[in-house]
Amino acid sequence: MHIQVMRIQKLTGQGKVMIAARHNLREFQLDAAYCNNIDPTRVGQNSVLRGCTTAKGVANEAKTLMAEAGVKATRKDAVLALEIIFCLSPESEINRDAFFDDSVIWSEKFFGVPVISAVVHNDEAAPHCHVLLLPLIGGRMIGSDLMGGRAKLQAMQGDFHSQVGKKYGLTRQKHEARVCAKTRKAAVELAFDMLETNSGLTDEVLNALLAPHFQNPAPLLNALGLEFPKPYAKDTFVGIMTRPCKVEPKPIGFGHQTIGFDDSAVQINGEPYPV
Repeated sequence: MHIQVMRIQKLTGQGKVMIAARHNLREFQLDAAYCNNIDPTRVGQNSVLRGCTTAKGVANEAKTLMAEAGVKATRKDAVLALEIIFCLSPESEINRDAFFDDSVIWSEKFFGVPVISAVVHNDEAAPHCHVLLLPLIGGRMIGSDLMGGRAKLQAMQGDFHSQVGKKYGLTRQKHEARVCAKTRKAAVELAFDMLETNSGLTDEVLNALLAPHFQNPAPLLNALGLEFPKPYAKDTFVGIMTRPCKVEPKPIGFGHQTIGFDDSAVQINGEPYPV
């Protein structure tokens, strides 16, 4: 059995719909500097399932629908479209055209908003379909609400698998558990120590270089030949409350300026770390 992959992202800001449509419809020079994953000899195998065949036409369709709904202006950071990518593994032997068409139909039904473009790409390693949704409901652009948070994304994945994936005998992609912030911080500190010793760079420069790697330090440690630290075990409430404590004698009397608990001595699982 082969897997199904579905990803969704918000397109925020003016011009993003045009940019996405230009990429999806291959309206750019196919050179290695811009798109080294695309095989120019197979671009003709791509197909448009919904919407115009030009990026300008797709962008104009979005503007027309918004104008008809009374949307006259949007904020600079407004979500102007949602883009969904449905992907199959290269070795998949299912009817790809039928699968992608069903995926687009599912998008229309699940979100209940206009599909302004749907393009199938067969010119890259894995066949996939880009779907652009206009998040327009009741005269309002509600892209963030339509996409929702983690719970809605999980429900979305489940519904797509139930309605489409199972029909083609596909399995859902398994996601690796997210490494906790404490472990990621420890990983970045390993990289910092090594670079501080060998690079000759200042702490300020090292902090600036390492900051973007905090969310996913694994590639950085791999490049440096360092072993990723083992995940920290999560504390349970019972474990915290029954953990042995080191009791240190403190003087009793009027020598203290404040009366009460010493905040520095009350710690659970060390200092807090950023999420």
